[in-house]
Amino acid sequence: MEKEGEKIGLVVIDSSIFIDHLRSYPPALEFFNKLSLNTQNVLFSAITETELIKGKSCFDNNVRSLVINMLNGLSKIPVDNMIALKAGDLSRIYGTDMPDSIIAATAIICKAELLTRNVKDFEKIDGLKVRSPY
Repeated sequence: MEKEGEKIGLVVIDSSIFIDHLRSYPPALEFFNKLSLNTQNVLFSAITETELIKGKSCFDNNVRSLVINMLNGLSKIPVDNMIALKAGDLSRIYGTDMPDSIIAATAIICKAELLTRNVKDFEKIDGLKVRSPY
């Protein structure tokens, strides 16, 4: 994690980090508190929004609204043709599941670092900068 006041580079946040935040995991809460000072460099894939909204907790409209509001302050990257093609290649080459392939492709195409709790799921992908933020 960056030091207080230090600017972070362009990052794509994986679903796992948002889930930790929604579950009030203390390191995730601290990460998002620090991040709130510097959200212009924070991206997420449209597939992340799908993964979060599909959660059973979103049957509760208050939780669903919380998820949507949390994401509204950040930049959503749609799955365009370039990302779709790259994701297909990544899935074929590395055997990653499609949501992870789309998220990894998003980071690669955007020239961003991927922040995830599941580093092992992504570290085999050439050209992807990946780390856990906590």
